[in-house]
Amino acid sequence: MINEQLSPDFTALVLEKRLNQLETTLSKIKQETNFQLNDHVRIHRKGKYVEYYQLCKDCTNYGKYILLKDTKAAARLAQNDYNKKICRLLQKEINAIKFYFMRTKATALLKLYTKMSPARQKLITPVTLTNEQYSQQWLSVSWQGLPFTEDNPELYTSTGVRVRSKSEVLIADALTRLGIPYRYEYPLQLKKSQINKSPASFHPDFMCLNTRTRQEFYWEHYGLMDSPEYAKKAAGKLRLFTENGIFPGRNLIITMETQSEPLSTQTIDMTIKEYLV
Repeated sequence: MINEQLSPDFTALVLEKRLNQLETTLSKIKQETNFQLNDHVRIHRKGKYVEYYQLCKDCTNYGKYILLKDTKAAARLAQNDYNKKICRLLQKEINAIKFYFMRTKATALLKLYTKMSPARQKLITPVTLTNEQYSQQWLSVSWQGLPFTEDNPELYTSTGVRVRSKSEVLIADALTRLGIPYRYEYPLQLKKSQINKSPASFHPDFMCLNTRTRQEFYWEHYGLMDSPEYAKKAAGKLRLFTENGIFPGRNLIITMETQSEPLSTQTIDMTIKEYLV
């Protein structure tokens, strides 16, 4: 198995998003700012009180006193002054990002390999694997899931993987349809629980890979949440996950259902697109 020496470059994607935010914010602030106004606010603390003075071209060095009832005027001056300064900083960052894009080709490393002929690619080990290469290597690992008992229903996914519930069939088939690699009931050895002081070996329902970011997610589906005993066990399992650094939304996906609120394909698809695409 080839170890990826250099993970994919996400700098361009992050900077592109940042650039859009900067330009949108700059445009909005410019509309709210009077760049011709050069007046400022001077703040003077007098005991427990704060006094505001307007500094302008025709004012004395001390400034023109702003009455307490006119503090909104002081706020407008202060905001306008802040806006002008923030606009300069925003424009400076925008220019820096655009300069980066002018001088850098973020996808050059990957394209150097992908543009080669298949025959040449076979002779080379790239520093950054393609998503397909990484996915194939990730799936090449072998493991032993939990055994099925006689009372387990025979349920199979579209790719022939046996699972334990109809909802797991829906999840697995959605992962396959959207091109998400997964391992069913891949063993996870957790460290000692801080509460029960014993190690735990888990087989999470799914272990999924976001091939774009190379991040792995565990996916646990709790299908009998209207059962008090089942819900209690699910809560204990979640506690053990968090004690071992596995947190919902960060590297753990959780879906739940009850008899009256079954898991929908829409929920599954939205969850996959949020974390795994």
